[in-house]
This record gives sequence, structure tokens and C-alpha cells, in this order.
Amino acid sequence: MTRSTSRRTAAANARPAAGSVDGAPPPALRLTRITKTFGPITAVKNLSLTVERNQVVGVIGENGAGKSTLLKILSGLHEPTSGVMEVAGRPVQFRRPQDAVAAGFGVVHQEQSLLSNLSVAENLAMNALSSTDNATRFGWYRWRQLNREAAETLARVGAAIDPRAIVGDLSFVDRQMVEIARALRVDEQTHATPLVILDEPTSVLERNETAILEREIANLKSVGSVIFVSHRLDEVRRICDRIVVMRHGEVVADRPTGDVTEDDLFKLMIGHAAKADKRSDAGRTVGAQNLVEVRGLTRRGEYRDVSFAVRPGRCLVIVGALGSGRESLARTVFGAEPFDRGEIRYRGDVVSSWSTVRATRNGMAYVPAERRTEGMVGGFSSTENITLARTGARPRFVLNRAGQKKLAREWFQRLDVRPDDIKLSLQRFSGGNQQKVVMAKWLQSDRLRVLILDHPLRGLDPGAAETVNDQIRIARDAGTAVILLADTLEEALDMGDDILVMRDGDVTARFDLSVDTPTTLDLLERMV
Repeated sequence: MTRSTSRRTAAANARPAAGSVDGAPPPALRLTRITKTFGPITAVKNLSLTVERNQVVGVIGENGAGKSTLLKILSGLHEPTSGVMEVAGRPVQFRRPQDAVAAGFGVVHQEQSLLSNLSVAENLAMNALSSTDNATRFGWYRWRQLNREAAETLARVGAAIDPRAIVGDLSFVDRQMVEIARALRVDEQTHATPLVILDEPTSVLERNETAILEREIANLKSVGSVIFVSHRLDEVRRICDRIVVMRHGEVVADRPTGDVTEDDLFKLMIGHAAKADKRSDAGRTVGAQNLVEVRGLTRRGEYRDVSFAVRPGRCLVIVGALGSGRESLARTVFGAEPFDRGEIRYRGDVVSSWSTVRATRNGMAYVPAERRTEGMVGGFSSTENITLARTGARPRFVLNRAGQKKLAREWFQRLDVRPDDIKLSLQRFSGGNQQKVVMAKWLQSDRLRVLILDHPLRGLDPGAAETVNDQIRIARDAGTAVILLADTLEEALDMGDDILVMRDGDVTARFDLSVDTPTTLDLLERMV
């Protein structure tokens, strides 16, 4: 019997803990009236929640509903201001992340937490309490054993990643797979019954990777429990046994999955029903001249002979699976990556020595997928981040402090940013609200002509996604050309005027939605 199997067996056969009733084991987790305050701000208020053994509980809510704070309490990053936490019937206090690991908790945070200068194997080992016993000798790593154990863990999530690779050299998706593998490893690391907490784990995964994760969640459910946080309501209903809805730091609903529809969940989260999808050209400013045009664009190892054009008032959506080259292509158009052959035309003129500075000065904007490292300055206030795009303007157009505050308040209201504090450091906001501020930085620009969006809805709840999409449509209808890398095929069909499909660096299909009516299956067939 392997060490992993023996520990799973020990966890599954553990005697009932204190607090069990009639010999039945107590819940894996019970929270009673948990409250967490940060000065005058109450992030979580009188929250009570129970997670039974061998159960998957979904937690949903708008950005700023308190989900991230709750997960940080469960992972030992925050101590609650008041309330009681019980694990397997025993009161516990997590004062540091190691306490949570010792209790059998494994966490995948929405914002990645790997150490980029270490190898994959070292990152997988760092979360362990005793799992590296066989991989260390006199305080030194036994590298062969360490890498072998890491490879076994990665194989569980179907990740063909070299354990010796430096994390900083991996793609965003591969880093996410390492995060998931590290959390799933908790059942190998401790004799405690595992409780794995997954915060938006599928936001960057392709369908096959999501299927692997769902399989692992089912395996974990047989030996422990799972808390699954996601904004994809179809995914939550498919994976979870119960769904807990949070709003303004409180639990407003706790329902068996079979008792609620996606529409029910949306209304519980947002307070109103979802808007009906509408596609209309009424009132749109569509120019005749192409704003952006690429001809035969090629970058070795990324994409080949790509050509397309976007006019003012049109939205081009580029879809493709991992490795399609669409992310690199979008960065090239913005001047963030070079190209080997072909040309980029802007407003009819061929550009040379193209760079992000020149692109920005000419009215291009780019919202990156990795907002924390590329889209924002965490130590700056929200006001400073929103007005960053104006720093390249001529001096007479630079806003004074009063103007900056007025602009920030306007966009906080438009995008419903929470908490409503324009002076607060942006790193203090939830991931979804950070994304809203990053969007506002570009949308507020009076020079905006081209808006390039790399997965703009990543980490946004359905209500926030609806708000952001509305603002994208407003910019498009005013004459902005939009290039969008969509998170889902449904989003592509909803937002696009034109769709470009890519596979392995090649363009495999084009659709003009004014005359074509492709389905998600039509797009998928040309992606894979």
C-alpha cells in the first residue's frame, strides 16, 4: 500500500470526533456566526456554513460579496474577528496557513501563489508538512525522489509538466494546473480528512482540463470534502451537491443543487433576473475605413499568415484553444510582442517600430489576462490606476486631483466597484473589482479608438460580467473597434460582429454574424 493510499484509508476510517451525534461523524467543517472586519468595513457578517463529509459545496456571489475573505479565513491568511470554526467537531483557530494545512485544508487561490523562481517540484513540496520525508536527507532535497513524487502528483491532474521546470517559465494555464495539483496533494500530506477549497480553478482551463479537474473532485469527494467557488453557474450546478449564495458578506441562500436553476442562482446573487440577449445595430457608429488591419502576420512558434481587419464600431472575437496563438497575436497588435513577417496597418498606414507606448498614444488600449502583473499597480489607489492611461497626454490634458477623483467616482458608479472607496489601494479589492478598475482605466480615455480585451470577464460574477459587457458595447457603439479574446464560445456569439477561429497558430474559419449563424459546435469543430 502506498503512503497516499494508507493516509486516505486512515482519513476515511478515522473515529468520530467530539461533537458527533449517535455515532455519526460530525461535519467536516462548521462555521458559526463568523464575522471579519477591516476597520469600518465588514467583509463577512455573521456567516454560518456547514460542509458535510463527502460533499461538494458550491459558493457563489458577486465580486465583493465576501467570498475571498471567507476563503482567506479558511486558509489561515485571516483570523475572524468573531465566531466559531469547527473542523470534524473540534473548535479550531487558524493563525497561519500551516494550521490550515495541518487540519487537512488545501487551497487553490484565484490569484496564483506559486514562487516563480523555484521549480515545480519545490513548489509542490513547500505546502507539505511531512510529505517530503522520503525526499529529504539531513535537510537536503533528494532531487530524484522529489521530482518523482511531483510527477506522480501532476499526473493526477493530467498535466504533462516537467517537475524540474522553473515556475516563472510556465504559461499561466500550466501554473494553474500546478496550483490545483498542490491543493489536491493535501490528502497525501496529512492524516486529517481532506477538505479542498477551489477558488475559480477553471477560469483559465480548456474543456479537457476542466473535465480532468471534475474527475479529481469526484475522487476527492469519496475521501473528503470540497468547497468549490466559481462564477460559471452551469459548472457549479454540474459539480456541486449544495450551493451557498453570498451577498454583502452574508449567506442569503443555501440550496440543494437540484432545487435551483441557473436563472434562480443569478437572481439570488444579483437581486434581479438576467437581461435578455439583444443584438441590434440601431444607433451604432460603424466606419467604412479599417481602424486596424493585419496582413500575413507571422511569429515563429506562435501564429502563421494571419490576416484580418476591424472597422470602427465592430467587435472581432478571436476564439481558439490553448496553443492557438490568439493571445500572442493580440499582444503583437498592441506592440507588446514582435512579429517576424507581415504588416500591421493602423488607420490605413503601415506601422513601423510599433510599441505599447506608440499604440497607447494612438488610441489603442489593452486589457491583459494577468491583471495583477500587467494591468494594474497594486500599491496605487483606484483613482491613480483609473487615470494611469492619461499620463501620456499633453500637459494641458492632465487632470488635476479634483478631476481625477470625479472621474474615478463616475466609473465606480458605472461599473459598481466595491467597496465604494476610490482612495483605497487597488490590491485591497477582490479580483473581480480589480478587473473593473483595469477596464475603467481604458474605457474612460477620450482618445480610445481600439480596445483589445484578453479574457476581460475572467474572475467576474455574472452580474459584473453583464455590467462590463454593457460598457464594451457602449464603447463599440460609439465607434471604438474592439478585438476580444472571449472566455467562452457563448460569449463570442453574444458579443461578436465577426469571429475568427484559430487552431495551432492558423486561422481555420471566419464568420460575419450579420450573415452567418454559427453554433458553438461549429466553432468548436474548427478549434480542435
